[in-house]
Amino acid sequence: MTWQISSGSNSEPYSVHSGLIRQGEADHRQLRLIRLQNEMQVLLIHDVNSPTAAVGLCVSVGSLHEPVDCPGLAHFCEHMVHEGVAYINSDKYPAGRIGNDTASTAFRETNYLSTIDHDALEDKIQRFASFLSRPVFLKNVIFEQVLCVQSEFQNYLQDDERRIADLDKYLSKSGDPWSAFDIGNWETLTAAGKVPPSHGKIDDSAEWIETLRSKLQEWYSKYYCANRMHLVIIGSHPIDELTSMATKYFSPMAAGTVGPQASATTFDSPWSADEEGTVVLVKTVKELREIEVRWIMPSQTLLYRVKPLDYLTRFLHHQGEGSLYRILHDRGWIDGLSASRYAGDRERGFETYYVAFMVTESGWYAWEAVVAALHKYISLVRDTVIKDPEFACAVQQELCSLSELDFRFRETLKPSAEAKLLSSNLAKRIPPADLIMGPYVTEAWDVALVSATLAMLTPCKARVTLKGRESLKDVELRGTRVASDGAAWSQTPWFNTEHIVLRYAGSNWPAYSSDDATAGGFQLFGPNPYVPKDFTVVGGKKDGVEPILAPRKIVETSLAKLWYKLDDRFGECKGSVTFDIRSDLEDTPRGELFDLILAKLLNDHISEDVGNAAQCYLKCSFYCQSVLINKVVNFVVTPDSLQLAQDYVRRKLQNAFLGSSVDLAEGTLTYLLEEDATESATEKLREMDAVNVSAIQERLSNIVKQVCILGPVHGNFTEKSARDMLQLVQEVLRCGTPSSTDSEAISTRNYLLPEGCNFVYDAPINNKADENSGLAWVCQIGEKTSAPLRARLILFTAIAATSISDQLRFTEALGYTFKVKCLVGSTTIAFRVSIQSSTHSPAYLEQRLEACLGEQVRQRLSEIKEDEFERTFKLPRARGLRPQPANVHREANMFWKCISARDTKFNQDELVAQSIESLKPVDVLQFFDEYIDPRSRARRKLSVHLRSARHAPHITPSVNLRAFRSTLFPNNTPCPKVCH
Repeated sequence: MTWQISSGSNSEPYSVHSGLIRQGEADHRQLRLIRLQNEMQVLLIHDVNSPTAAVGLCVSVGSLHEPVDCPGLAHFCEHMVHEGVAYINSDKYPAGRIGNDTASTAFRETNYLSTIDHDALEDKIQRFASFLSRPVFLKNVIFEQVLCVQSEFQNYLQDDERRIADLDKYLSKSGDPWSAFDIGNWETLTAAGKVPPSHGKIDDSAEWIETLRSKLQEWYSKYYCANRMHLVIIGSHPIDELTSMATKYFSPMAAGTVGPQASATTFDSPWSADEEGTVVLVKTVKELREIEVRWIMPSQTLLYRVKPLDYLTRFLHHQGEGSLYRILHDRGWIDGLSASRYAGDRERGFETYYVAFMVTESGWYAWEAVVAALHKYISLVRDTVIKDPEFACAVQQELCSLSELDFRFRETLKPSAEAKLLSSNLAKRIPPADLIMGPYVTEAWDVALVSATLAMLTPCKARVTLKGRESLKDVELRGTRVASDGAAWSQTPWFNTEHIVLRYAGSNWPAYSSDDATAGGFQLFGPNPYVPKDFTVVGGKKDGVEPILAPRKIVETSLAKLWYKLDDRFGECKGSVTFDIRSDLEDTPRGELFDLILAKLLNDHISEDVGNAAQCYLKCSFYCQSVLINKVVNFVVTPDSLQLAQDYVRRKLQNAFLGSSVDLAEGTLTYLLEEDATESATEKLREMDAVNVSAIQERLSNIVKQVCILGPVHGNFTEKSARDMLQLVQEVLRCGTPSSTDSEAISTRNYLLPEGCNFVYDAPINNKADENSGLAWVCQIGEKTSAPLRARLILFTAIAATSISDQLRFTEALGYTFKVKCLVGSTTIAFRVSIQSSTHSPAYLEQRLEACLGEQVRQRLSEIKEDEFERTFKLPRARGLRPQPANVHREANMFWKCISARDTKFNQDELVAQSIESLKPVDVLQFFDEYIDPRSRARRKLSVHLRSARHAPHITPSVNLRAFRSTLFPNNTPCPKVCH
């Protein structure tokens, strides 16, 4: 690695990496990697096309560095740093908070991200560096953030993914650090101060706060040092300016005495022989019926040139003839399969590889055969490496060429996601040349490495986890039921996840017999037919010619409307084709149920082509799409396939009742305000008895009988090819009779609440074990087509969000899940606040929200200064409505967003931006007085209260949801259908 000492005229000395950092062909950003004198590494990215600036900091410390007596300290520290940075005052930005900040804690790293306006980048960097250098852990913030961590923990108690991840770590060998509780809660954090568990009651004892503060400061001083930090800055500023910002503000940070460890070259597994070869039965909140087979593997982080596990994953994800998926699916045992790597501990040199099956009822009973089939298939793949080296080498060459193709035309991620990925890559000690390219591209073939890796995936090394609820009682192991009444279930200490662990020696695993499968047994997938060959560019940017801002309509008939735009901005061999095929069929509960079942049937039917195309990284292959359309139109429903799809949809609808309380409250709001919306899962489940082969087949026939087609073709396509594609779709669909539906009309309209209303829908949540209540509160503003109203709503939401969050989430600690949103519906706009809380009822949450609106929000609007209003709110929001697309697909998404919203003039956002630019602070205050203020006689307010069992209703619980909606809109008159 070559580093050269350098120093700008006004900056601290630093070293510059002089080697090449490999970038994709479409990546025109300027990169510079520097190392400060305190050993902090900083990657600077000059990107004039980035819609926002971004800062990403990865600190090489996480939950595995926590002291034994304080689980959750790393997570708590993340909260404290995140909030501390946000509250540092600034003369330039007196509001305290700027940008959109997020943070997360992993096993060996903690990530801090900020997406901000380019003009605010230096101020953000200054704040961040100031707090990291001189943290001030205020006592009142400590108290607030302990409650936030507690609330976050309670949110996870009904989350199956979190519960099972905690269980998997818990079932490590005795005393292994990997088994530690990593989220933290009130009990573990206050236990550091020797305070007994308070069982949810608030204890503001200064003694425990001071003890926790001392422990936090000691831990922070040890691990939050410059040589463990990895920074990425993305901005439109010249690269020298970005360099100056980084060196000026981060150079003063001290290097610590405890440096980060590099990724281990040895393999230290958290499992002993006792944890291998086991079967775990785990009770889930939702009825999942899932089989997961998991192995502890050597870390693949530094094996990125070969990516040995990708060789196996390629075959496992294949869904064609002879594949593991196809054979088990055709047997009626599974309706889904996934395989992936999962995070581990890179300092100990391990990670996880798992294969998960979503199984049917018959597959649940045959779980041993499903797992045996997996082992047989892995053995077959493993044998090809040694016994058929020519075939294996060809497969790897295809993986290499496809990954190189993907990277060659790689589109950059959103700025915050890109900053997080690259700062994490720096922390992983990936060589500078491969910082961007390494995780994407497979470059080599190593027979010994791939063979040795696959040799570890044996039955005797695996853990099989059966995830279910009521169905667990029917599970048999070697012909004996193991979870019948009276079975001894264990519980995890924090999530109380019930489970049973059984031994199943791998050598005794039943052999899989091809007699049980389709004729011919397993076959390995050869060359992929969807590998692209033609990279001719037909468009591209022309010097001195400004890109066209919108597509033009090239087809307008009673059957179809088609927009087209040749790529004149990027010059890439990429494109996007979207056809929205709409039918006259009325949306009823029965019809929507049939459509869900049809979607599952058709997705299974076309899965082979979709999977093959996806492995080639094709966002759109029209050959693939034409094949799929033919398969859809000519699809024949069979009793066996229908039974599997119906079972899948039934479980999905039943599980819908077990979502988070705040998501359910938001869904209820949507139902109440949308025309023709069905009552979520309830009404659809009532129609299950109407499902049969002829009914579903008839539904498909009716869907394609009378259609209208709407869509854009954009990118590397000629106008002739766009017309040809539409013609092909029409021929395949045998379009002859046009739909009576106006293809440019809004398909779903919103009801508009009456002025002066104050409606409340109150009901208990279905999941009695969930202690969280949910509030979804909305004030409707008016019709979506009013640019002045949308402009005022956007600015009001931006200003009010911070005041509401600061007061209710942090000062009053009402809940962790907290969302403030400018809601743009099909035909109306609204201001929505959603809160989830385990400590307070929805009625109390609404009471405090109304008080906050009338006090803190009104005060903030009254006191805001003209310069702050202009710089912090107006300019960024107006600029955000005029984004410069970073790539072909983002530009295509902008067009499709307008077309799908039926804004076919493509100018609604521009009109809103112009309205924003004309506004003054008094305009937003007047908007608040009329539409939001609790004292307003004109506001249109509706709230949904979904109560947990611990919260009693404050009013008489509401009647049936459909009956309640009829009281809101007795005249049943939604907004107009056409909005352009």
